[in-house]
Amino acid sequence: MKKTILLSAVLMFLFSCGKKENVKNDAEVQYQELLSETQAHLGLGKKPIKKLIFKNPDEIEDSEELNLELLSKVASNLQIKYSSIRIKETSSINYDDKTTFFVLTTVEHRKKALRSEDEEELGDFFQRKYLFVNREDGSVIAEEFDENLGYYDNEAIQFSKSHILRDLVFLNEKTPAIAFYTEASASSRIVLYSEQKFTLITLADNEIKKVLYEYPIRLTNGDSNGGGTFQVETLETGMSFSDQKTNGYFDLIITKNFSYEEAVESDLENGIEEKSDLKTKKELEKIKFNGRDYAFHRDDRHRFLE
Repeated sequence: MKKTILLSAVLMFLFSCGKKENVKNDAEVQYQELLSETQAHLGLGKKPIKKLIFKNPDEIEDSEELNLELLSKVASNLQIKYSSIRIKETSSINYDDKTTFFVLTTVEHRKKALRSEDEEELGDFFQRKYLFVNREDGSVIAEEFDENLGYYDNEAIQFSKSHILRDLVFLNEKTPAIAFYTEASASSRIVLYSEQKFTLITLADNEIKKVLYEYPIRLTNGDSNGGGTFQVETLETGMSFSDQKTNGYFDLIITKNFSYEEAVESDLENGIEEKSDLKTKKELEKIKFNGRDYAFHRDDRHRFLE
């Protein structure tokens, strides 16, 4: 009988300790939850929003994500041949836990089109499409062709792969955007032209929103004799968000760096001496969100070239 009473007392003591421990643990959990909610309300404990997008085009880091298995599912859902996708010219990035974004490049071989009222074979035709897809099954959430980036392989102006930036950018505290750029260039040793065009895209109500479209972040214009004589003007930009907002989105701050370089080879027969000249100029631009996009006036004025 005494052994039974003693055993019961020990069990009651252990149960009481366990209960106190559970109460303590529950209190700690509630405290941590309350602390997290308070920090969120006060804006504490949050990772600060990165305002700098890039200092200059050379420092941009590209996304290295490309889920080929998911891309195969996307091709099947789009009912296109996987072989028609230009893998080396296709980019992607995860938009959130459920969604992936692709810039998809496809090719249509030996396409024909009308030119000068005669049907003429123009060669391979490349198309660029933007896609938001489900990360699990590759089903398409939103899609859109970019007509400005369609081209034939024998045209004077060619477009590079669209390079997606490694990190998403945030237009405000809650709205992520995908940033990417595409280069257009002339296939000529005489005409020196290339341009990198920058775009910001979001997904809203299952629709693609181009909030900034083809802003020139690098622009090169000039001419050359194909050797050591040339004159070329270059624009390079930096891009960041301001602390100020307009219509809910941070204002964009653009730093513009213009440079002009002229080089002339010596020509003793014609009395031309070797020459080299470099000039620079800096400007600043602010672009505000008008409720639909970051509208900007394209400025093609040369600062040095005549």
